[in-house]
This record gives sequence, structure tokens and C-alpha cells, in this order.
Amino acid sequence: MMARTTIGDVAKAAGVSVSTVSRALRGLDKVNPDTRKRVEDAAGRLHFSFSKSASSLASGKTMRVAVLLPNQISGWFTSHAFEGVYEVLSQEGYDVIPYVMWEQRDLDAFFQNLPGNQNVDAVVVVSFALTEAQTKVLEGLTVPVLGLNTPGDEGFAATARVDDIASMQAPVRLLHSLGHRSLAYVEQPEVSPFLSTSDLRTQGFEEAAKALGYGDEDILIVPAVGHTGMRSEQDEFSGIAAQLMSAPSAPTGVCVENDKVASALVKELRRLGVDVPAEMSVIGFDDDYRAALMDLTTVHQNPLETGRLIGRKALTLMRGEPLDEPYTVIPTSLVLRGTTNVPPQD
Repeated sequence: MMARTTIGDVAKAAGVSVSTVSRALRGLDKVNPDTRKRVEDAAGRLHFSFSKSASSLASGKTMRVAVLLPNQISGWFTSHAFEGVYEVLSQEGYDVIPYVMWEQRDLDAFFQNLPGNQNVDAVVVVSFALTEAQTKVLEGLTVPVLGLNTPGDEGFAATARVDDIASMQAPVRLLHSLGHRSLAYVEQPEVSPFLSTSDLRTQGFEEAAKALGYGDEDILIVPAVGHTGMRSEQDEFSGIAAQLMSAPSAPTGVCVENDKVASALVKELRRLGVDVPAEMSVIGFDDDYRAALMDLTTVHQNPLETGRLIGRKALTLMRGEPLDEPYTVIPTSLVLRGTTNVPPQD
């Protein structure tokens, strides 16, 4: 049986020290490019696979980053945000591990075990807020904890997010400028078990409408529910459409929490005979792939770039370096398409 190639064999073949081989193969700075190339060539010839666990023991780093995701990993925002984080960190040799938090107890269990294990170099929290008790747990950790699209900055060493409250003002102002006198806001049907950015968007809609002079009788909120009891998604959106069509205030301008819900709602309204936008204007949020397909007016944000930004912030903090801008609020923009128009004339 052939003896296993060791890091010492690579060092001997490349004519450098073992520590230089370690730094070169881990991609660390302060290694001459020619030396790095010589080490990589020697490792290739000897079929040497650098042990990440050995590197961890030597450096005190685990080379793992935990990413806490709410409810699912397949949603448009969540999957793109995770991809951005993964893209940046994986290129630097980190294992990026998703942890899906289905319920509050999943999050509680993660935080209960984290202080004893501390088997990650950083934690990224995506799209939900932490409780006061969880924030206190983080204060005792020696690893940075970052927030991506979190409702706020408290408890995090760094964040990158949009201002959901301010971002909802632009759609309301647009509907007001078009002459809509009665508005509605539709939350996504499924309620989240965590305090999330969804709550902030509802708040932003209400605050903007009140600031523009809309009274309580001019505003309809279609809230999320824990369990609708509906047999299908179409039944769910048919129920939402019915609320809009039968409301005493008869809203002609509708803001929707995200494009997934907005696209399904527009489809259902049209199926029921409502002319969008001649009779009812609809505005989404996200500018995901559905928005372009449905010609949907919406609020644009870029979760892939937000994920990349958090990945770069995490790298800086894991190196023990300060951030020039720990807390970044990313601007959004209103994209005008074919689902908004002036309201029908009386």
C-alpha cells in the first residue's frame, strides 16, 4: 500500500516550509505568487488534498459559516441571498451551511447549542429578528453575527438590508399621484413564526397612507393568517380578491407584500373579470422573475448583491478587521410597468 502523501512531502517537493504550504493552499495573504504556484504544482503532482480540518486545528478556525434561513430555502429572496453569501465565502475556502428555521423552537434549539459548540466562524441571520434572549446569547460569542435583510440592526455586528418602511412609501405615493382615493394592502397569506420584514412593509404602507391624508375608511388591510383552511392556492387568492372587490371602501389601488402574491392576485382578479389596471391597480415588491412576466409594477431589490455584500463583511470581520460601514441600508427603486393606471372615473 502506498504511503499517504503528507504536507511535509509537499513542502519538500516545493522547497519551502510546512507553514508556507499551509498558507499557500489556504489562500492566505503574504505568500509570494511564484511560491504559491510552486506549492500548488507540487500538491497537484503528489495528489495532495489539503485537509480543512487540519487547517482548522492549526489556525483555530473552523472554516464554516452558518446561515439561518426562515421557513424555507427555495423562496426567491432567500435562495438568491444565500447564493450571494455562498459565492463570496466558498471562494475563500469556507463551508457555508444553511440552517432552515421552520419554527421558533428550531431557532431556540440552535441558540441553545451554539455557545457550547461554537463550531462556526460566523453566523448570518436572514430576514427575521432575534428575541432579546437570543441577542444576549450572541453577545457572549466570540464569532461575528451578521444580519441580512433583518428588520433592524440591533444585536448584529453588521447588517445589509433595505429600509422596508421607507420602500413602501413610493408605491403609496404613486397611487396617490394617480388619483386613487381608496387603497388596500395585501400581506402574503402564510403568517411567519418570526418577526420579519413583512411586518415592516405593512407598517410602511399604513404610515405612508396616513401621511398622505387617507383615513381609516379609505384603507383596507388584508392580513396574513395562520391557516386559511383553503383547499388550493387559487381558493386562497380567490378569497383575497373577493375581499378587495366587496370591501365598502372599494379600493382601486392595491399594494402587495411581494411579487409572488401580487402575480397570483393579478391573475385571479383578471379571471374574475376585474380589469387590471383599468379598474384596479396592483403594485408588488421584489422585482423577481414573475414581475417581468406579469408586466407588474413593483419595488426593485437585489438579494444576490445583498448576499455578496454580507459575505464580504463576514470575511472582513472573521479576519479581525474593522468595517468602514458595518450597517448598510440598500436603496430600492420603483419599477413602473403595466399594472398601474389612473383609477376608473365615477
